[in-house]
Amino acid sequence: MRIRLFTTSIAVILLVGCDSHSPATLFTTYLDRVASVQDAPVLEDSEPNQTLPRKRDLSVDIPAISLGLLDSYQLRQCGLFQLIAERNSVLGKVADQFSNYDYQHALLLGLTQCIASHEISDELKQTLQQIEQQKRLHLPMHQWNLLYASDAMQSQLSGTEWLQEGIGAQVKQVKNALSSVANTFENTESTAELTRVQETLEKTPIVGNLNYSLVQATWHLVTITEQLYRYDSRIICGPQRDTTKYRYLNNVFEQRYIGTIQPYLASLDSYYQQLSHLLPLFASKPELHDYVYPLESNHQAFRAAIKQHVGYWQQLFKRCGRKIG
Repeated sequence: MRIRLFTTSIAVILLVGCDSHSPATLFTTYLDRVASVQDAPVLEDSEPNQTLPRKRDLSVDIPAISLGLLDSYQLRQCGLFQLIAERNSVLGKVADQFSNYDYQHALLLGLTQCIASHEISDELKQTLQQIEQQKRLHLPMHQWNLLYASDAMQSQLSGTEWLQEGIGAQVKQVKNALSSVANTFENTESTAELTRVQETLEKTPIVGNLNYSLVQATWHLVTITEQLYRYDSRIICGPQRDTTKYRYLNNVFEQRYIGTIQPYLASLDSYYQQLSHLLPLFASKPELHDYVYPLESNHQAFRAAIKQHVGYWQQLFKRCGRKIG
């Protein structure tokens, strides 16, 4: 871990023109205030870089099944002919993952209806049953590709910006959209179409930015906690001792951690909790791919960093005789 010298005048210049309420600034200001009171150099570490793999690296290959039934008049009797014809059209062949999943979903419903139809011969029903079995086996692959290899979900899961406080409406919007995806995945008899939530997931990247924010907040907290512990011996307290630094550091705790950092951390945790029931959607699928979306593990690291950080203040206040209410 490298060390840069803390210079008050330089810090002030760097902050001029910056958004003093941005999450990144909240953490850097907190760290600088701590280091200033300690009269110590500010610790620095390389910023974490966590990116979503490219969709071509996440996509799984799905075996093609040739229906070869477009000339069958019987399929017109149960409504399946038109669906397959649209899929085999020029536009159908270049459909994105959301449109493709809606087709796969509709196809399974159509196959079920045709198999139950009295207008279909027993020979054709047997063929359709075989196709239905194969399509159901491939459905998890289509679900995976929608979640990780679609443009909309690549946008949703790729985060490069801090989430702000007070965005509950957007979080709810994305939560509802992902709930629709989860419900459709779980219920193959549902007639819901996922293309209706595609735009929301593409243009409101809450999950990715939450993941980014958790990683960044964890990194900042770990750095600040190490700063506090490394130079803890400079904070003097006790009878007949000069407790100036302790009193100043206590003010930093109240004004910076309690006043600004803690509320922001609580917001991130709240956003996570609102989305946490959807985590099974992103559960490990080793039979399909070795990638695991790290939101849950990053949240665990986030909570651990908070606990470690609070632990420093607890031991400091215990050492210096402050009672915590």
